[in-house]
Amino acid sequence: MKMKQLRRSVWNCLYVMGCLLPALIGCHDTDTDIDAASTQGRRTVLVYMAAENSMQESYMPDEPGQQHKDSAELVRGSRYLSEQDRLLMFIDDKSAPRLYQLTPGGKAPRLVRMWTEDVCSTSPEVLRDVLDWVAEHCPSQEYGLVMWSHGSGWVPSTNKDYASSRLTPTADVPLAWGVDVGAGGKGDKAADGRWGAQMDVADMAQAIVSSKMGHMKYVFFDACLMQSVETCYALREATDYVVASPISTPMAGACYEGAVRKGLFSADPSDIARTYFAAATDPERQAKEYDDYGLVISVVRTDLLPALAEAVKVALPLTTLCGRNSPDMTGVQSYAHYAYKYDYRPHNYDVACALRQLLPAESEALRVCLEALNKAVVCRLATDKFWIGSWEGYQQVDAEAFCGVAMFVPQKVYTTNAKYCPHGDLNEVFGRTAWYEAAGWAQTGW
Repeated sequence: MKMKQLRRSVWNCLYVMGCLLPALIGCHDTDTDIDAASTQGRRTVLVYMAAENSMQESYMPDEPGQQHKDSAELVRGSRYLSEQDRLLMFIDDKSAPRLYQLTPGGKAPRLVRMWTEDVCSTSPEVLRDVLDWVAEHCPSQEYGLVMWSHGSGWVPSTNKDYASSRLTPTADVPLAWGVDVGAGGKGDKAADGRWGAQMDVADMAQAIVSSKMGHMKYVFFDACLMQSVETCYALREATDYVVASPISTPMAGACYEGAVRKGLFSADPSDIARTYFAAATDPERQAKEYDDYGLVISVVRTDLLPALAEAVKVALPLTTLCGRNSPDMTGVQSYAHYAYKYDYRPHNYDVACALRQLLPAESEALRVCLEALNKAVVCRLATDKFWIGSWEGYQQVDAEAFCGVAMFVPQKVYTTNAKYCPHGDLNEVFGRTAWYEAAGWAQTGW
């Protein structure tokens, strides 16, 4: 999430710490009793907080970090829980990792599992272990997963040293999902100066599929830059829906009190996006928390992505990309600022806007692609503008043209700047994604 100063009262932190303290006093190394219903629940939601990074800290000396604020919101929101639903909160910060159950009525969270040693929360194995435990102790008809941390989308991790940091430090780099700096780390950097360990989206999908949960109703990324067709396609076997933003989101992130009440347990996962957007555009909350950074958020139905991939495969031979040519993407809606300052991470073009630029206007191929895209993107919300970078300022949103999902478009500039990008040549990196193969990008020569 993008860093910004927030002005929420310190009371939130005091409240949640007051709730958590009784659970921490006298806690032990083994699992504690969990308030599980005698029958299978309707939905269990796990909020997975990889917070051993800058998000456990505050940029104001007298305020709590974002992890404490969101924990407090979850506690307040728990008063809206029904008896058929369960809400759990995994927290990995500078203290030992722990798992809480939040119960109906807004009561103090119950500590149900405590780790005796630090673990790397961005390790796929740790994620699978937590999912297994939750599935065993809180069996439900369906599951929801909130992946809470930093993020930068489909680009691969630059640090998978989940046990420790031993390699030579490198320059600042982008990340996939999550940051865990481990022992001795500070901010978002491990003790050796690198960014903390991250998790590739493909590894995340495998962790979910191989866990006892096996499949999610939805995965909600409360993190930057996670909504892309590449990310969603990688998760197609792991979840029915992906709820995420293609932009660098405000540090305040989702409003969890509203999310518990109207989103996380709703029959329609789009309500998660709607409650987030409502909070980010509420004048009072905007003044206190979200400022005027704007928001773009969307919901993708993953089982409809193969049809989109097939439509794109048919359409690509009609584009100027063929022959490894670089298309003119000037003026096309993008969600990330492509610059050295941001380590030359990809532009993240809006899928709908990119397709209109790449394909002949009024063509059947464009019509079929947009029809498949509109079916897959079941919810899209955006403010008139959003913050895209300190050099570019704000990017306007074409309300009629955008879809709220990003897409990589190969270009020569990615090869030219490969030596400055931590991932090297992004065109080559893109060629290793499942979306690249499914949508037939190889036929363009890229």
